[in-house]
Amino acid sequence: MTLHARARRRALAGAAAIAAIVAFAWPAGAQRAKDKKDAQEFTRQGLLIVNFAPRAGADMKLGRKAAEAVRSRIGKLVNKREVDVIDGDDIEIRMERAGFNPDTVYELRDIRAVGKYLRADEFVIASVSNGPAGPRISGQLFLFRDERLRQPLPEVTARKIDSATSLFAHSIAAARAQLAPERRCENALREGSASRAIAAAREGIVAYPQGAIARTCLLWALRQNKTPVATLLAEAEQVLAIDSSNAHALEAAAIALDSLRRRDEAANHWLRLAATDTADLDLAVRVAYSLLDGGNSKRAEPFLVNLCDAHPEELRLLQQKWRAAFENKNWPLTISSGELLLERDSVARRDSSFFLKLGLAYHSQSLPFKAIETLAHGVASFPNDARLYSLYTQYIKAEADTVVPRGLALFPQSADLLALSAKELRARGKLAESLNATKQAVALDTTMMQGQLMIAQLEIELGQPDSALVALHAGLARGEDSALVAQFALAKGNTLYRAANGTKTSADFSASLRMLAFSDSVRPSDQSRFLIGAAALGTAQSALTEAAKLADKATSCRLARMATDLIPVARTGLHAGETLFAEAAKQSLDYLDQLDPFAQQQLKIACVDSPTQVPPAVSPRPR
Repeated sequence: MTLHARARRRALAGAAAIAAIVAFAWPAGAQRAKDKKDAQEFTRQGLLIVNFAPRAGADMKLGRKAAEAVRSRIGKLVNKREVDVIDGDDIEIRMERAGFNPDTVYELRDIRAVGKYLRADEFVIASVSNGPAGPRISGQLFLFRDERLRQPLPEVTARKIDSATSLFAHSIAAARAQLAPERRCENALREGSASRAIAAAREGIVAYPQGAIARTCLLWALRQNKTPVATLLAEAEQVLAIDSSNAHALEAAAIALDSLRRRDEAANHWLRLAATDTADLDLAVRVAYSLLDGGNSKRAEPFLVNLCDAHPEELRLLQQKWRAAFENKNWPLTISSGELLLERDSVARRDSSFFLKLGLAYHSQSLPFKAIETLAHGVASFPNDARLYSLYTQYIKAEADTVVPRGLALFPQSADLLALSAKELRARGKLAESLNATKQAVALDTTMMQGQLMIAQLEIELGQPDSALVALHAGLARGEDSALVAQFALAKGNTLYRAANGTKTSADFSASLRMLAFSDSVRPSDQSRFLIGAAALGTAQSALTEAAKLADKATSCRLARMATDLIPVARTGLHAGETLFAEAAKQSLDYLDQLDPFAQQQLKIACVDSPTQVPPAVSPRPR
């Protein structure tokens, strides 16, 4: 122990003795009145300020001198009944007893040990350097109960060290103004009163507008109060503007961004949160779960690969790497992770979906025998799992004739097996049976990929284009890719139009027109509009021809009216195709100019008198 420390202890012992004498002489009633008057809201807080870290060529003495000066000055700026600035001699004694050089720069583990022994509640970590403008000091104020509750302090520069330490001490005192309201905020949260917590936190922010600690408690209170997500995000961003690596604010912002489905921004915040403490495996696992649950498997995969390389024994990380690799269809990584899980994880071995996914990974990586082996083991272990059995049957091509009927006998309500059966029935030309099986499969599993498109295709093949249109509408309603649906309808509408050019009936042209119009309503294009114009022209031309031949005046009149109504539709569509199909569009528009007056004449005749002849047909040639 230093001579100065021993002398100080003797002085403290003398002061304690005097205090005891005074306490003995003080009347009891007066003492109780004084105690009531002097009662404090919170217990006295211990503030630990250790040696500052020298930087930019500064020596150790400067760091120790600066810390001593700040301790001395902060003691004069705070209420001593509320704050105990831990004496530098006490810190030195503790460090010497622990076998450390008291003049050294303190690591965080040293600060934790000293702070626990000296019953500190707050601590300051700072650094000091000598710059061209004089000494420069920067640092942060931390709370021992949660080191992630911290307050960045403004950097100060002055011509002399005394002036710089005085400024820094004032910045610490100013930052502490938020702490009492922040404690009220935390107490209110523990009592379940979010409104009182919000009021207390805002009081702390008023006391110190840059208060990251008070703003963090405000975040907790707003969340407990079920505040809208956008407001929570805005508050979190305000904290991050003060402290860009504030763990509590990063997590709050990431959760809010996930709720708003702003996935890429959410991933950035989750990864920044993980970087705040790379030694915390629980935090890393929580970040991995959050990335995957938030739809960020692409961002999660490299994060998890690095973590697993650093911690190969950590099973939780391996489980998440497996999940990320499978969601990203990274089959080599899925297989290597899955094989490790199969060896080490009893939970995976009890999960039928694990065998399903591993079998799919082997098959996708062109390892069919491994896929069959894995699925066979899965089917044997989980005989009641319909999806596992379904995938197994797909991979046993040699047994296709017996496997599918056997599977449907076991699992008559399996959508996957019904879809597989429908595929085989279609291959054998049994279209009606295939359509029936497909409809059953889609009814059982409304999420089946392109289920309604398969139904529409079968309806077309069975010569039922209007039923196919119904299936396409249903597909859109169930979330099918609109671009795919539109392209399908366009292709089928064009096929129907070409077929109608062979039959020359208004019914066939009308069927193609309806299919093309549906395609254009989903995804408009010049090609679809031109084909609509061509189909409308074909329908009008055939209708006029048919009207001229009919004896039934009512039907003849209806056909003439339909033809007249479709001529503007044809003109609009053909004009839309002038760029892509110039020659065909010009030829068709020229013919339309001849057909228009004839249609008007035919309308008058058909709806009043007798029919006449239609001019020779000219059909556009879509490409």
